[in-house]
Amino acid sequence: MNPTREHLLGYLLGALERSEGDEVERELARDPVLREEMDRLADCVGRIGLADEPEYFSPPSDLAVRTCEYVAAKTQVHVPPARPAFSARPAEYVEPRHYSWVDLLTAAAVLIAGFAIFFPALSHSRFQAQVATCQNHMRQVGMALHQYATLDPQRRFPYAQPGRRNRAGIYAPTLVDNQLIVDPRSFQCPSLDGKPPQIPSGAEIESAEPDVYALIAEVMGGHFGYNMGYIQNDQFVPPRDQRRSRHPLLSDKPSDQRPGRTSANHGGQGQNVMCEDGCVTWCPTVPLAPHADDPYHNRAGLVAPGIGPDDAVLGASADIVLPIRLIKE
Repeated sequence: MNPTREHLLGYLLGALERSEGDEVERELARDPVLREEMDRLADCVGRIGLADEPEYFSPPSDLAVRTCEYVAAKTQVHVPPARPAFSARPAEYVEPRHYSWVDLLTAAAVLIAGFAIFFPALSHSRFQAQVATCQNHMRQVGMALHQYATLDPQRRFPYAQPGRRNRAGIYAPTLVDNQLIVDPRSFQCPSLDGKPPQIPSGAEIESAEPDVYALIAEVMGGHFGYNMGYIQNDQFVPPRDQRRSRHPLLSDKPSDQRPGRTSANHGGQGQNVMCEDGCVTWCPTVPLAPHADDPYHNRAGLVAPGIGPDDAVLGASADIVLPIRLIKE
């Protein structure tokens, strides 16, 4: 189980099943990062009073008697008037009104105006729901990335290596192989119709035939782009967990078919971006406000690792990370 923020909040409020609560307790005992998240949620819950016991008020002793008396006083027996067995035509009979073309045109105009208001609002609500679900999936992947970095002596996130693992999307198989993510839907953006991405294992990547590997490389990173690390003193440095609030770590997958390599997810209207501190922001433009850095190219304008530790570059799944000359060295 990978507890989400909703699981932690449900645990604090006592809203989980017993089995779910036991799993959350085991994860809290194992993961210090999760405990810090739990402490922050507990502080927020305490401030808004959700954890307080409700105040109990005793009802007046004669409440039931007074209620019955009030209902009896207000109750009236309604006797409908008798209807005649048959009436040929009442004196007040009015001929039915026939609708004119003006009436029909007015009704049609009202219906068209209603559709013009309703359907855009419905479409916008669906779009906002997809953005929110994508952000939630991104946070789940972010928690797994931080768990991986916590277990690494140098606090490194998953990173590319020479050979078939020299792709930006290798982060996803690494998380799956380490059982930090079990559900492949965590790597899915709901704005893209279709089945959740199938994340291959490291063994499948290494044993695949060349033509199959080319297909695997395109999808191994799911629907997200990932930080490619940076080059310093002609040496490749993997991305590390420094909890920086303005250093992108994950985003909607960049696209070579769009200007600036912006993401085609969400109809090209923008992209979700998660920074090292785990915060996810919706960014409709590039450069990503409030990030002045172009997240899809390094400072030389290339789709390659950043130039220096402050140059973040997010690569699509199949983007090659390590330059050939560094691999040879």
